Amino acid sequence: MTQKQQEITDTSTFFKRIIGNISGGDNQTLLVCIGGLHGNEQAGYNALEYLVSHLDKRLFNGHFVAIGGNLQALKEKKRYLQTDLNRIWTNNLIDHIPPDSEISEYEELRQLIEVLRVIPHDTYKRRVLIDLHTTSAPNGAFIVRTTTTDDALAQVLEIPVILGLDKKLEGTAMTYMEQWNYETFAFEGGTIGKENSANNLVLGVWRIMQALKMTSQPIPNLEHTLGETIRSGVPSYLTCEYIHKIPEKSTFKMLDGFGNFDTIEKGQLLAHQDGKEICSPYKGYILMPLYQDDGNDGFFIVK
Repeated sequence: MTQKQQEITDTSTFFKRIIGNISGGDNQTLLVCIGGLHGNEQAGYNALEYLVSHLDKRLFNGHFVAIGGNLQALKEKKRYLQTDLNRIWTNNLIDHIPPDSEISEYEELRQLIEVLRVIPHDTYKRRVLIDLHTTSAPNGAFIVRTTTTDDALAQVLEIPVILGLDKKLEGTAMTYMEQWNYETFAFEGGTIGKENSANNLVLGVWRIMQALKMTSQPIPNLEHTLGETIRSGVPSYLTCEYIHKIPEKSTFKMLDGFGNFDTIEKGQLLAHQDGKEICSPYKGYILMPLYQDDGNDGFFIVK
């Protein structure tokens, strides 16, 4: 790392719902970013703090809103406290969130929806929402796009784009916000806890802002690995073929050593669940193998 390069570290001890709200100029573009829907993925929150503090408001053209996700889980550095906040964005729950629920994530969701409803969406010609994440396995820089994602915008980051996964995961923020006429996608910036993951997220969002003509400010000189952590030969576009769901109360353990986009063969041993071998049902690339205690998705297979 050169003297001019910087790294963003996990320094936040106080988390707030609205990290920043920046607007200026006549660009009719709204960009909303959410960081920390999973509390052990603090890089997304830290990246948004950095963006808000380093963007030159005088050069900004458009409207940028940075939102903190699961604040209680962020404080405890846990993926979630009682239920996965990025699996409960459904119309049925959002329309009927119990006011006295003891489930922490229900209150987090209620507050997030309140903040999102205050944003004057209808005054903007273009609306983009990015959900920032990191993964528990290495080489985790990629985009999960939805049907509303503009292809040219997805290509700006020059990292793999995953198709179809949004339809296989129920209750995600990016899927819910499609009905509010947003172009939505999730941006995975690297490995949980790695110092350069937040840097990757900053640089990616900054590039998106430049592509949307929201800022002409040069990209910060940050130490990063965006585009450098991808396995050689990985296609630019891949489709999600399979998700291994972990039943409630089951014991699941991945075999050690898998990284995102490692090639796997049909029938290859990948994990053990309740003492039984779990083998791959397909040949393809493994994505997001689970190397953390919490989570209901053991691994994904993309082709």
